[in-house]
Formats: sequence, C-alpha cells, structure tokens
Amino acid sequence: MRVAGHGVEVTVPHGWEARISRGGSGPVLHIASFPLLASDGDFGGAATGRMRLGDAFAALVEYVDPKLIRPGVGLFAATRPPLPRLDEFSPSQLQATRAGQLGWQRFFTESGRTCCLYAVIRPGAERPDKLVKRLAGALETLHLS
Repeated sequence: MRVAGHGVEVTVPHGWEARISRGGSGPVLHIASFPLLASDGDFGGAATGRMRLGDAFAALVEYVDPKLIRPGVGLFAATRPPLPRLDEFSPSQLQATRAGQLGWQRFFTESGRTCCLYAVIRPGAERPDKLVKRLAGALETLHLS
C-alpha cells in the first residue's frame, strides 16, 4: 500500500498500515505491522503500547521552526540515515521503556527538511533480524520532497 501527503510518501508491506498527518510542528508519518489510531501521538507512544510479539512501528517526525532549527546543522547535520540494522536497536533508545521492546532513532536533514526517524520492534516468534528487514524494506521506500 502506498501512502502520500505533505511531501512524504511511503509504501508498506501487505498487511501493514501507514498514516500521514500534521503533528505539532510538521508532518508525521506512522507505519506499523498492526492497526494505527489517529490518537497515537507523534512518536507513537500509544501505538507502541499496543504492540504484540512480532510487531514493528516507525515514526517520521518533521521539525519545522526556522528560528530554532536549521537544516544540515547541529542535531540535523546528518543526511538521511542508513536503514536500521538489528545491532543498532536497543532498549535505551526507546521513548517509553517497555519490556521486550527495542528502539532505534536518528535525526537528519533531507531535501531541506529536518526530521527524526524513530522505530520500535517487539521481537517474537519471528527472528528479530527478519522483523528489522521488513521494517527497513518499508523505510527504504520513504521519499521526502
């Protein structure tokens, strides 16, 4: 399924969901292997609380404040990050610590847009590396214009 809006587009695997909305500062994209709700919060705090074994979630949050944030500078100096790898996920990178979950977070600038990409997995019966590979496959289709 392909979803596009606010200059953000992504294609997610069959059975996954994607949603693009306006957050507090700019566009917010959520993708997940489970149902999403409009009330999930910019970084998916509510969504990640509903994750079951074998689920994955990612949020792209754009920060828009020209007085405080400059593309390509400071926290946003990096260009788009490489796709996540299993060895980069850690409980210490979670926005909200939950048993069994692992997080990954990167800040970057792409197409002059300052963003944070945040992902959470909850490994289960499926090998964690396969779960991350499915998530990375969806993120690989992410396009900002």
